[in-house]
Amino acid sequence: MRRFFAEVNLENNTVVFSEETYKHIKVLRLNVSENFEVVSNGKSYLCSVTNIHPFEASVSGEIGSESNRELQFSLSLVCPLLKRGNFELVLQKCVELGVKDIYPFISSRVIKRVSKDEFESKRIRYEKIIEGACEQSNRSVVPTLHELIELKDLENIDAKVKFIAYEDEAIKGEMIPDIDVYKNDKVMCLVGPEGGFSRDEVNRCIEYGYKPVSLGKRILRAETAIMYMLSVTSYKGEKK
Repeated sequence: MRRFFAEVNLENNTVVFSEETYKHIKVLRLNVSENFEVVSNGKSYLCSVTNIHPFEASVSGEIGSESNRELQFSLSLVCPLLKRGNFELVLQKCVELGVKDIYPFISSRVIKRVSKDEFESKRIRYEKIIEGACEQSNRSVVPTLHELIELKDLENIDAKVKFIAYEDEAIKGEMIPDIDVYKNDKVMCLVGPEGGFSRDEVNRCIEYGYKPVSLGKRILRAETAIMYMLSVTSYKGEKK
């Protein structure tokens, strides 16, 4: 069943869509009486189409917890600022993989270097990508895209489990271990940019509580490493 993010008004059982969502709905060509789900303020509602021109929908009622497709723990990605196309791809795929918080960063070997103001100027575009990926993957929560940070800022972000993928661990290092996490525990995955991390940067992150892990014997592109790491981490957390 299709799922959208919109504003539900329970007083008159109506739904208010954003302009972007409305355009998407028009492309889908939903029919009168066709059902779909709407997520509003963290809750899911069953809705149905009541009119096509103009498009209108009514709310049938709230859907129970069985519609929740979120991970049992809070998965966060500390993501390097990659070249535009790759960064936007990562935004889309990390949402599909269940990430709740996205922390973009710049470090010494990041190729794409912008100021915080330049990053914020693209926020609307980035958040549209995130919301679109949420609807496509039937997420119940829209992930938070945090402001652009530097590695030193990670000292102030706490989590129960912290992993950093480091290429020097590729052959001799430990793979991502099984994790003992419970509901709402925060797990952070940190992956380096196209140029990787310097040893000093890795040592600093270890001081912040990050455990270096291997992603296998092959050296992966940054965007591939991110998807691999998130997939393995979410699997290990959900299989318990």
